[in-house]
This record gives sequence, C-alpha cells and structure tokens, in this order.
Amino acid sequence: MGFRLRLIAWASVLLLAASCAEKGVDQPVAKEEGSLPTQETRVRKWVEYRGGKRSWEFKGEIVRYYEEPERVESDGVAVDFYDEEEQFLSTLTAERGSIDRKTSDMEARGSVVLTNREGARLETDWIRYENESDRIYTDAFVTLSEGRKRITGYGLRTDPGLENAEILRDVVAFTVEGPENE
Repeated sequence: MGFRLRLIAWASVLLLAASCAEKGVDQPVAKEEGSLPTQETRVRKWVEYRGGKRSWEFKGEIVRYYEEPERVESDGVAVDFYDEEEQFLSTLTAERGSIDRKTSDMEARGSVVLTNREGARLETDWIRYENESDRIYTDAFVTLSEGRKRITGYGLRTDPGLENAEILRDVVAFTVEGPENE
C-alpha cells in the first residue's frame, strides 16, 4: 500500500475514533425528540415535606433535569422515608430512579431494595411511590424477607415502612434454614 493510501486509511480511523468518542457513555441519550436534559449534576438531594415535617429524602449520584414532562431522573438512587414524627422508617436503593416534579411521585428501577428500621427487606425490579397517598406499589416479582422468613409473589401494595404489605398473586411463603439473622 502506498504512502498516500496509508495516510487516507489512517485519517479515516482517526475520524471514526473521534466520532465514537463524541458519542461516549457520559453523553445523555435522547429517548425521543426534545428529551435531552436541561441540566445535569452530581450527587443531589431533595427533601419532601408533608405538613411541615420531613416525609422523604431523595439522593442521586448523577441527576438529570427535564422540562417536558417536568421530571428528574437519577442514577444511583437512595431514598430515606420518615414517619409523621420525622422518625426514620426505611431506605430504598436502586440503580435508577425518577421524580415527577409536579406530583413528587417516584419510580425506582433496577435492583430495588427497601429495608425498614426493623430489618424487613423488600427486593424487586421496579416500584412506584405515590406521594399523595404515601403508598408503594409494583406489579413485578417481589421477595419480602425478615429474619429467616421469606414471602415471594407478583405485585405488591405497601407503605414505606413495610408495615401493611400485601402481595397480590402467586404467593409462596417459606423459611430459610440457618441462623435467624441470615
């Protein structure tokens, strides 16, 4: 191959590499026309109040703000829920989450875990929190565990403290052998 042909081939490789670098993983991907975030920040916290008292705190590692519809999306989500006396109830963690900025409803997706102050634990792929009713629900597969007790099934309705949890269908309850705190 002649020098000129090698130079053209090398230039093509550099252009392709530059083009790929511009589309790197750090760039937000538009889901539809006009859906790019208007702002992106790192490690952000929101506090929601009900009747002047803290109801929940949302923390996200990488937070993106959108205007239409008004929402916030985040990677690396942690939400702490509080009761009417502002006492800690539970913590929710997930790979991704979003907040509707008008209603303060939240959705969490990817390795969702909700653990209450007594150690009860909910695991699922996604959940939705309705701020006005202070309720959590999902139609996905769920596992509820406390000590050695496990309950699995599909669909769930509960409060953030997991006090009144109801699994909706295909419910299976069992006990795991081993120490109580496994």
